[in-house]
Amino acid sequence: MMRGEGSMATAVRSSDGEILLESSRFTPLKQKSKIYGVPIVRGIVSFAKSMVDGIRLINRSAEVFGAEEGEPGKFEKWLARKFKVDIMNVVLVVGVVLGILLSIGLFVVLPQLAATGIFALAKLDSSGFGMSVVYNLIAGFIRMLIFILYLVLVSLMKDVNRLFRYHGAEHKTISCYEKGLPLTVENARTMTTVHDRCGTTFMFIVMAFSILFFSVFPVELLAGGGKVVNFILRVLSRIIMIPVVAGISYEFLKLFARYDNAFTKVCKAPGLWLQKLTTKEPDDSMLEVAIAAFNEVLLLESDKEYPTKTFPTFSTVEKTVAVFGDKLGNKNEAELIVMYLTGAKTRSELYDGRKVPAEKYKLGEKLLERRKKGAPLQYVLGTTCFYGLELRTDSRALIPRFDTEYVAEAVLKEAARYDNPEILDLCTGSGAIAVAVAKNVKCRMTATDVSADAVSLCKENAELLGAEVEVLQGSLFSPVKKRKFDIIVSNPPYIQSGAIAGLDKEVRDYEPHIALDGGPDGLDFYRDITSKAGKYLKDGGALILEAGAGQAELIAQMLDGYEISFACDLNEPPIKRAVIAKKKAETAEESVEKEFTVSEKGAEKLSAEENGAKEEE
Repeated sequence: MMRGEGSMATAVRSSDGEILLESSRFTPLKQKSKIYGVPIVRGIVSFAKSMVDGIRLINRSAEVFGAEEGEPGKFEKWLARKFKVDIMNVVLVVGVVLGILLSIGLFVVLPQLAATGIFALAKLDSSGFGMSVVYNLIAGFIRMLIFILYLVLVSLMKDVNRLFRYHGAEHKTISCYEKGLPLTVENARTMTTVHDRCGTTFMFIVMAFSILFFSVFPVELLAGGGKVVNFILRVLSRIIMIPVVAGISYEFLKLFARYDNAFTKVCKAPGLWLQKLTTKEPDDSMLEVAIAAFNEVLLLESDKEYPTKTFPTFSTVEKTVAVFGDKLGNKNEAELIVMYLTGAKTRSELYDGRKVPAEKYKLGEKLLERRKKGAPLQYVLGTTCFYGLELRTDSRALIPRFDTEYVAEAVLKEAARYDNPEILDLCTGSGAIAVAVAKNVKCRMTATDVSADAVSLCKENAELLGAEVEVLQGSLFSPVKKRKFDIIVSNPPYIQSGAIAGLDKEVRDYEPHIALDGGPDGLDFYRDITSKAGKYLKDGGALILEAGAGQAELIAQMLDGYEISFACDLNEPPIKRAVIAKKKAETAEESVEKEFTVSEKGAEKLSAEENGAKEEE
């Protein structure tokens, strides 16, 4: 954080490496009222403002990463659902309260207890002025030792050590500017990490002055109470008098910073030594952040029209759904987009206290714009659910529909009759049927498609979901010549060519027409498949074809010699979604008759060839 005469800026490096800035303008206190310029008073106000701003800015910068700490725990989810509270706000409030209590305990109560213990062991009485001064000096020095030990210990913590390195980066940047050098990482790197006006020096002066102040002004003696009363008064007086002590110490800090002589150097030396604990050597990336904050302040100070900035933090799920829902006019789709952004698998998970980080929110806005332009939601999200599986989906193939699950269900029922059946999926597209079947039954699955794009997408889905599927490119049966299968399944193109122009925009303009166009009457692929399927089906095998509304009976008429049944959906009345045609096994008589017919046809062909030869002669 960097502060100027009338502006301040905070820079934070986000998890993706980007430097984020937040800035604001303020009216200097001395311009608000003359009282703020009065010595000691100005120190009290500056001390209070620094404390408030410090806590606020640390908490604010923490919000940038508030949603990146992983999924909320069970307790956090319970709190979010039960009390509808923002977990981050609760954590921040609790953190500030505990921090204040810890400070009072460590630096006020503990030194008093230690000094009281020493006097008790030495059997000394602190009720007189002289011994009270000694008591307060001992308590003060113990407080100083605790403070130094505290800094040493917290600096060993990874996050605090990183904070101290950023502290060093601030000092290097300011020193670089004060020496009149260009604000570059190279120049800042050569500067020292200590600075005369550092808050650490101010804290040391406050502690040193408080030792002297309370030693020569033992407030507790004025009450004339016993040991317990004196102890309580010592603790309360140290807390109550903090602003006054800070105000006087502030004047000493300004005095020491104004002059550079032997006396001030001696006075400043302990504070500068202490800075060795609170500042660490920064890396170049930290210097970049400090320089960014400092440059932002320079811009704000030099140009009163220069705009301030706000951290892009995170949004609540509820707010994000509401905003996206209003823009789309569809809350259900807004929830699906936010589920994708947050990783929630169900709507109940979505509202368990999750946050939407700024970068995810930006991504959501981009997805929103694509959806508003008409892109199918499944293409926008790049994923869809089919038969309990999450499939990758994009414009390389049709989006798997719920109706096709009836086809997959029919295949699984047929596959249950076999031990490791051989199954062929024609016009596989995204591989929805092939992958779903391969994941649910032990089989040897082969999938074909004429589209290279569809083949690549099918392979991706099979690999992504760990399904063993042989994926081949080619038209219908061409990649599997001379092979036979127990089950052949297909969801071929079945839209009439003339009807494509009248389809919904998101289908007509985004999904591949090669996977839609079934010819003038929508049945071209069915004629091709049914005329050739017998050569590739084993005896007793099944051909299962998805059908468009009203097409099932027409397809069934193409399957002479098959046992026909249908798979229907749950509409009222039900719609036949799949034609299931089982190839009859040949009887001995049928086999002989077939051989005789073939021989007879062969003889007729030979006779025709002979007659042709005679005519030629």
